[in-house]
Amino acid sequence: MFRFIAVILALLIPATAHAADGAQSRAIGFSPDARYFAFEQYGHQDGSGFAYSDIYVLDIKSDSWVKGTPVRMLSGEDEENPKISDVRAKALQQVRLILDELKIDSAYDTLAHRPFTEIISDRRKVRFARYYNSMGNVEGYDAMGSYELSVQDVKVAQPPECPDGDFITFVGMELTLKNVKTGVSKPIIKDASIPKSRYCPHGYDIEAIFAPADYGLPDDPMVALIGVYSRGFEGSDRRFIAVPFSLFE
Repeated sequence: MFRFIAVILALLIPATAHAADGAQSRAIGFSPDARYFAFEQYGHQDGSGFAYSDIYVLDIKSDSWVKGTPVRMLSGEDEENPKISDVRAKALQQVRLILDELKIDSAYDTLAHRPFTEIISDRRKVRFARYYNSMGNVEGYDAMGSYELSVQDVKVAQPPECPDGDFITFVGMELTLKNVKTGVSKPIIKDASIPKSRYCPHGYDIEAIFAPADYGLPDDPMVALIGVYSRGFEGSDRRFIAVPFSLFE
């Protein structure tokens, strides 16, 4: 009974949220042909306080991780007051050969970025445009062409390996893109089951949207970083998955 109450409090009471582990995100960039995209998630683990950095390189065409990634770096107990900058530098050094081979650099456009510290009413939807509009208002962007990306929970079979499934509902996700100008919506992805790599998620939101800095590439591929919430040691931890997509008329 005590364990049940403790977990519920960790998930629901806002006062404990600061103790949980919310990862920060950083885009590293695209390859020149925009087939590959790399990003980093980093932070301090809840419970242990260890600093970590995970670097992912996504093959957009196959929607899979490039061989040799993700690269994960974690400080240890033998490191006194480890600096997260040192851990991040070690992770970047380890993945550098892959980044150089694929010619991935820091040239990219940030179309949206909403870290967990940005207080907004709905983290599951974001409006964005591909190009700059000098009027800088909603009407101007909508006339030129704007989009809405949204994510929602999907009921799926409960993974037997997930703990506390008797009172926590683990969910998949559905990601949808809407052309605001035409009103047409298309699904990007809808889970039929929960991948083991997500570690028992119970919620999702939208962190960021990135696009190649060069215009006119075939299909103009983009990547959305989706926040994935799962139960951690001191609350709900937040990590990211990368989902490639393209715009449409």
